[in-house]
Amino acid sequence: MKRILIVDPDHATSRLAEILANQGCRTMVALDGRTALSIIRGGMPVDLVVSETALPDMDGIDFLAQLRRSNPRLPVIVVTAHCSVETYLQAASLDVAEYLTKPLFVKEFCRIVRITLNQPAAYRGREWGRDGRDDHAFLAAS
Repeated sequence: MKRILIVDPDHATSRLAEILANQGCRTMVALDGRTALSIIRGGMPVDLVVSETALPDMDGIDFLAQLRRSNPRLPVIVVTAHCSVETYLQAASLDVAEYLTKPLFVKEFCRIVRITLNQPAAYRGREWGRDGRDDHAFLAAS
């Protein structure tokens, strides 16, 4: 069973955890960056991190940078309601697997999680998209 750490202070996080649990994943929730880093550095096995960029205790990009220093190949999906080109480029430079904007389409999000979890390590981060599979980099409400 894959373990996913969701880092998001939003009240909808519990719904996201429920959706992923229904897909057969074990989910953990951290409401801030420091808690998430403590979980990971404490040795808790994590297969994927899903993180918002707006965290209450630190900038989401700072969180990603700290995460990368200790876990350079851990796949990360950024899910944000605060999209900007600058943040996107900063996240991409930190080798995130995906950068998604809220609101999310549940089916599409679950598909992206499945792909990311099954992606060989060689395709994670900067290598992602060089093979033409980045057709879902952004999701928007219709």
